[in-house]
Amino acid sequence: MDCGTYIEKYLSAHVDGELSADELREAEQHLAGCVNCRARFAEERAVKALLRERAEMRRTPPMVRGSILAALDAIDSSDASAESVRRTDRAAIVGRGRRSMRRAVLAGVPVAIAAVAVFAFVLLHGGSGPTPAHAVPPFDIAIDRYQHFLERFDPNAGTSPAELSDAYLDHQLPGFVWNFQRAGYKLKGGRVDRLASGESVAYTFYQGPAGSVLCTFMKAHGFQAPEGEIQELNGHHCYRYKGYSICLSYPPGGFICILVSQRAMKDFMQDVADSEPG
Repeated sequence: MDCGTYIEKYLSAHVDGELSADELREAEQHLAGCVNCRARFAEERAVKALLRERAEMRRTPPMVRGSILAALDAIDSSDASAESVRRTDRAAIVGRGRRSMRRAVLAGVPVAIAAVAVFAFVLLHGGSGPTPAHAVPPFDIAIDRYQHFLERFDPNAGTSPAELSDAYLDHQLPGFVWNFQRAGYKLKGGRVDRLASGESVAYTFYQGPAGSVLCTFMKAHGFQAPEGEIQELNGHHCYRYKGYSICLSYPPGGFICILVSQRAMKDFMQDVADSEPG
């Protein structure tokens, strides 16, 4: 199965749990090897989850309905100037999403649900500031592992900073471990795995009441910070990428450190500022 087939024929039904057993098996096999389609699946699921949230059961007033439609028109206008850097299939998916939301608003979806839908759409498709125009493979690797660890995380390198530091150094990786305790996160442990290239990569996972953070260490191999950063914070380059907040830095020894979170960028940057590698 290629990406076009999955997106056109499987994506929506996959999120809604409407695939047959054979179709589900094919879809899961494709997602297992495709980072971009996994990201699109996550975006589609996030929007639909927000649409299902409980809200006050009253119809959208005409004034609010007009404001929401105006916001969608503004998104359309801003997207036109960036069309040259968008992929055709992604533009088609986004277009279908907008049309669905317009129909929902015009049909009188409860006001809170309509507002949340617009907020989610803006958040996932450009409302949080500039984003890299092209795929960033190290970011995609970190996001893929973050999504996986949210469902299941099995540490193989220890659960304390000392254990992790020793394990990472044994694999010629940076030996320091971020301390997110002040930001309210608990260290869940770390893993040392292998990339497709055969090189070692370290994953350190944190969880707290506000969400989760994944720290990824890997060799830089000349990787340069991509364009589109929202802010630079003491050597940390902050991005909004595929619906995630990303913090990129360059520890000594020719490595990159990628922090990934689903937190809003403002809150995530504060978490980073309140924490430090130790």
